[in-house]
Amino acid sequence: MHTNTKPRVGYGQGWAETAEITAPVVRVRTGVTVQRGEYRGINGKPAAFVWRDEVTEVPAREIIVRVGREGAWLWEGRTRIDVRTAFPNNKEAARLVRSFQDWQRFFEKYYDVNRPQRFFWGRYHQEGLSLARQLQAALIDVAVVRYQRPTEDPQAHAVEELDL
Repeated sequence: MHTNTKPRVGYGQGWAETAEITAPVVRVRTGVTVQRGEYRGINGKPAAFVWRDEVTEVPAREIIVRVGREGAWLWEGRTRIDVRTAFPNNKEAARLVRSFQDWQRFFEKYYDVNRPQRFFWGRYHQEGLSLARQLQAALIDVAVVRYQRPTEDPQAHAVEELDL
């Protein structure tokens, strides 16, 4: 006689298939290291978070998010770069391109050189920081992302770079 160790799905519906459940992995950049952790639990329901022992160094490549003229918003040093060509295999970063382009167009449309204080700087930087954080999450193993105020911002001389 053959006995089956798999549980039944329901009466007349067959046997349950065991599927491997992958836990979501969390990556956090803390100064000079990138740490990883994952959620642990039973039946796909997270009950605890556990840091892994492996620690990797922060990548040496620095990417700067800063609005500029003529559609420039991403820089490496003083060179303008494109996400799709700089990181061709990163689809998560490529999905952010349209949001960054909209952010850039908002600046070009509403910024007035004669009245820089009348621009929506607070809201604009809030959206830019949010996009930069998303880009950092997508590129955490590849590059460090920094957010800088544009030279057109009246407060750029006091605080040039904003922390992510």
